[in-house]
Amino acid sequence: MGHFQPGDVALRREVLHGKPWAVTPTRVVLDEPDLLVVFTAPDVAFGFPPHHWPHHWQTLGRTHWRGTGKLQLHRPGDAYSVDLYWQGAERRFAGWYLNLQDPFRRTPLGFDTLDHALDFWVPVEGDWEELDRDEFEEQVAEGKYTAEQAESIRATGKELEAMLTAGTTWWDPKWGLWEPDPDWPVPVLPDGWQDYPVL
Repeated sequence: MGHFQPGDVALRREVLHGKPWAVTPTRVVLDEPDLLVVFTAPDVAFGFPPHHWPHHWQTLGRTHWRGTGKLQLHRPGDAYSVDLYWQGAERRFAGWYLNLQDPFRRTPLGFDTLDHALDFWVPVEGDWEELDRDEFEEQVAEGKYTAEQAESIRATGKELEAMLTAGTTWWDPKWGLWEPDPDWPVPVLPDGWQDYPVL
């Protein structure tokens, strides 16, 4: 798959049990061999294809991204992304959110992954914390993940705990100063977004 240019729209598609589960149009900020960076804009609309496992956002009636938007840093092969969050109209940088997920796989329209529920929050000030362990274990018990997948996710969590404890994070803190291009319109799902296959 080819790489994207800054400003391109890339569909971040979650694939669960071999079927598309949720789709978010994102704006490409940087696409290099060792780093893919995309932005989820405020008010962008999600797509929820028909699926036997209802997406929790769809169940809650959450149809659009709320807040000031988020930036996501992906390294090839990593089973997590590093998401940056800002707060308020002045876009005060709040911290980094380590979102455990499948390593991203490129598609003609963007990339595929799957959120793993388990996360870590690293605020600008204060200690890091693990999030949503109970939710993750409940999803394992319900069959969202296989036993093998669950063990792999737990192992990734331990690796991230070790990295955070040692203070050996790899991402550039300067990303916290990043601002979206004011001329970028909110991206939308293209026609036929439900039809492109899982590779």
